[in-house]
Formats: sequence, C-alpha cells, structure tokens
Amino acid sequence: MGVPRGVYKRYAPAALSTAREERGQLGGSGDFEADIALCEKQTIEPLFRKYLPRTGKILEAGAGRGRWVFYLRRKGYDVVGLELARSDVEAAKAFDPRVPLELGDVLRCPYADRSIAAVISLGVMEHFEEGPQAALAEVRRILRPGGLLLVTVPTRDFVRAVLFNRMKTAENLFRKIRGTPLEFEEYRYSRRQFTSLLREAGFEILEKAPDDFLPPLNMGLYTDSRFLRNPGRKWELNTAGNLINDTLGNISPWLVCSGTLWVCRA
Repeated sequence: MGVPRGVYKRYAPAALSTAREERGQLGGSGDFEADIALCEKQTIEPLFRKYLPRTGKILEAGAGRGRWVFYLRRKGYDVVGLELARSDVEAAKAFDPRVPLELGDVLRCPYADRSIAAVISLGVMEHFEEGPQAALAEVRRILRPGGLLLVTVPTRDFVRAVLFNRMKTAENLFRKIRGTPLEFEEYRYSRRQFTSLLREAGFEILEKAPDDFLPPLNMGLYTDSRFLRNPGRKWELNTAGNLINDTLGNISPWLVCSGTLWVCRA
C-alpha cells in the first residue's frame, strides 16, 4: 500500500487550495451546455465510444457537475454519477432535476458487488494522499468480472518534469520560508508508476492515451502556468503557450498532455 517512490507530490497554499471534495474536477464555467460540449473536444472521447459498453450500468465515480454523465447519456449510454461535493450535485440537479447524479463517496460506493459494467474515474485517484489503492479496490468490488475501468490522472510529462514541477517546488519553498501554510493537492505519477498501481490492483491494461483538449484548446499548459493563458478565454493559450504546445505536440502529444487515460479490464 502507499505511493511509489519518486512520485511528484504537489502542494498548494491552504487558503487557496480547492476544498478536498471538489478536487480533480474540471472547473465548471457555470454554463452547463458549454461544459458538456467540452467532452467532444477532449482527446479521450473516442476511447469512451470505443470501449464503453452499450448495455449495463456505467458509473462515473467522482463526477463533479456531471458533464460526462450528461454527455454520455445523450449518446445513449446508461451512465450514473457519484459525487462527494454537495454543491456540484445541487448545481447539476438545478440544471436538470432528472440527472442521475447522487451524493456519495467513491471509497464507499452504494452499489452491490459485481453490479457495474464499467467505471469512469477522471482526475480523482491522484487526490488520495495515502495512495489510490483503497479507491481501486472499491472499483474492483463493484465491477462485474471483465468489467472496464477508464481512469485518468495528471501525469509527469516532459515539460512538467523539466520545468513546471521544479518551478512549483521552488515556489512552495519560498512560501514555506514566508510561513504560508501548505496542504497536499495531488500526485503527478509517471505513466509507468500508475500502470504498476493498476496492475497491482488486479487490472489488465488494454490501452493508454494522452488526455487533453484538441487544439486550439489546452488543459495541461493552461493549468500549469497562468503566464501561458489567453486572458478571458478559458482553456485557450496565448501566443507563447500555443508555440510551446504546437512545437512539442507535433513531436509527440505525450510531451505536453495534461494527463493519461488508462483503459483497464478487471
């Protein structure tokens, strides 16, 4: 149990850090239709259509405001959501009272053993400071034999390893010197590290893919540096950001992607 050695552990100022139950969710704009439309612009969307079963219940564990629940249900999938943040559930219900998004903890899913055909977990597993093992075990409990897990975590890509993680470490050292309280925010695993955790939890890896938005939108660089953002345009980069994204992305999308999607079989 625990976290592999060498995993990058990211901290944030306690006063600014997102509430624990809301971490990992793609920040909602308040415009539900715009947020749902982002699903089609995400590089992992074709993998959802490729692997998610057309029959059987699909659970998004840690669904936020349910943008993927809304999106996939419109595509004909039998998807339900579970979310710990009451404010997100209430916002989704205000948008559509019929949405099957319920308040609950991914560590204690209210589903019977072997009752779920597939589980989606996007930007959740990295937020357990003790490691993702308990959450993965709960996923295994509710999945049918041969059921699928589609899971993303932010990964330690090339730009993060050589630049942004080091900048964040230096920034936090300066904050500590000034006496600013910090608290754990997330882990950034390498693909090898998280692959090992999934295999140890009893999952067979079927496919891996970069997780980000399709150009001109961007998630990784936009999240890591406010100096690369296009002011006033959510998920768009400025000229310098686009130059970095285009140059490195043309070499390999793995160099600048926000995270990784693993498609796994229990």
